Amino acid sequence: MASTSNLMWNSSFQCAITFDFDPTNVTHFPASVVPTLISLVAINIVTSPPTVLINLLVIWTVLENKQLRSNSYNLIFAILSLSDLLIGLIVQPLFVALGVCITVQCSYICELTMAYAVSALLCYGWTAVTLAIVSLERYLYIERPLFYHASVTSKKLMIATAVTWSCVGFSKVFSRILANSSFWTRQLPMILTMGPSFVIIFFCVTKIHLTARRQMRTIVAQQQSVAQQGKIKEYKRTLTLGLVVLASVVCLCPILILKIVGAVKSNWGDDDFRYLSQGIYFTVMHMQSIINPIIYSFRLSDIRSGVKNKICRHFRA
Repeated sequence: MASTSNLMWNSSFQCAITFDFDPTNVTHFPASVVPTLISLVAINIVTSPPTVLINLLVIWTVLENKQLRSNSYNLIFAILSLSDLLIGLIVQPLFVALGVCITVQCSYICELTMAYAVSALLCYGWTAVTLAIVSLERYLYIERPLFYHASVTSKKLMIATAVTWSCVGFSKVFSRILANSSFWTRQLPMILTMGPSFVIIFFCVTKIHLTARRQMRTIVAQQQSVAQQGKIKEYKRTLTLGLVVLASVVCLCPILILKIVGAVKSNWGDDDFRYLSQGIYFTVMHMQSIINPIIYSFRLSDIRSGVKNKICRHFRA
C-alpha cells in the first residue's frame, strides 16, 4: 500500500492510502492480473481459519497452564501469537474483501484499502516489537543470567509489551497527522518505532545463537546433570526464536526483492509487475502468521503437547 512506498495519487482515485495504479478501472489491467488476484484471495481464504485456530490453541495452552504462563518466554510467545491471530482474524479477511472489491469494482475500494493498510501496519508493528522483546529476554537470560533472575519478571515484560504496542499505535496516529507532509516525514514515526526493533532483534539473536550453540556443545560433551538438561531446554528455546526470526526474514525477502526490481525496471508501468507485486508480497507476509505458531508448536515440547491434547480432545468430543 502507499503508506509503505512513495506513490503518486491517481486523479480518478483520490484516497489517502492508495496503490501504484488505479484499482477502480479493471478494464485497464493486464490479462493476468485478475486471475492472479483471485488466486491470492483464495490462498488467504484457505489459510485464514487455520491461522486463527493454531494461534488460538497456542494462547489457550499457555494461559491455561499455570506453569507455562509463569514462564516469561512462553508468555511473550503467547503475546506474539495474539498479534498473529489478529492477522488471521482481521488483516486477511480485509485483504480478501479488498481483492474481491477490486475484481467486481465495488464502491468501497478506498475504505477497504485504508482499513487493510492500517490494520496490517498495526499488526506487523506489534509482531516486530514483540519479537524484539522476546529477543531481549533471551539475550539477558543467556548473556546476563544474574541480572535476568534478579530483575526480569513476567509482569515487567507485560508492561514493556503494552508500552511498545501503544507506541506502534501512536506512530500510526502521527503518520495520519503528517499525511500531507513529504514521504519520509510521513514514514518517520514508524521508522522510529520499528527501526530500533530490528536492530535489537538482529543484535540479540546473532549474539545468543552463537553462545547457545557453543554452550550446548560443551554440555553435551560432558556428563549431563539435571541442571545441565534444564540449560539445554532453555538453549533450544533460544534456537526456536532464531527459527522464528529466520522465517520473518524469509517472508520479508519478497518485499525487498520486488521493491528493488520495481526500482530498477525501466518498464515498471508497462507490465504486470506493477499490478501484482503488492498483492504477492502481502500474501507472503500473511503466511508468517501461520508459520510462527507451527515452529514453536513443533520445537517447544510443553506447547506441542498442550496443543496436541486440545486437538485430540476436540476430535474425541
